[in-house]
Amino acid sequence: MAMHEIFTIGYGGRHRDEFIDLLKRHEIKVLVDVRSKPDRAFMHVFTRPHLSKHLPAEGIAYVFLGDSLGGYPSDEDCFVNGRLSASRCEERDWYQNGIARLKALAREKRVAIMCAERDPENCHRSFVVGATVTKDADFAIQHIDMAGELVPHDALEVESKPRQLDMQVLL
Repeated sequence: MAMHEIFTIGYGGRHRDEFIDLLKRHEIKVLVDVRSKPDRAFMHVFTRPHLSKHLPAEGIAYVFLGDSLGGYPSDEDCFVNGRLSASRCEERDWYQNGIARLKALAREKRVAIMCAERDPENCHRSFVVGATVTKDADFAIQHIDMAGELVPHDALEVESKPRQLDMQVLL
């Protein structure tokens, strides 16, 4: 069986055109939004309504999975002492359904998951979603880093940095 790649990208600090150019450069055909609150982006061009309307004109489909793969789930049992617990998310059907949908998309087309955090080492898309996906030997994660270059998931130094899910979650 062929290895399927899932890419990740953060839009923080990027201009819209730079962001779209990176998606095209890496031949992304589906952008999967994993933000919990995509309508509250700090830049209008990265809100859910704007992306879902304008990305198809660029040849990129938009899919929202923030309700199942977002960094701020509504399930309060996913938090321990106010902090997000990745292992608790992985125990939830809604999370596993989101992972299954993401994998299904990646089997068909070149997919990138998107969040606001530009640095993949500091975002749940790498140490929660990426960690879950890479448990499946049929899938690999490639992060589009701050410079726009590809970094394999296993090359990230997420263990040496404070992890988002270990920091206080401010809702």
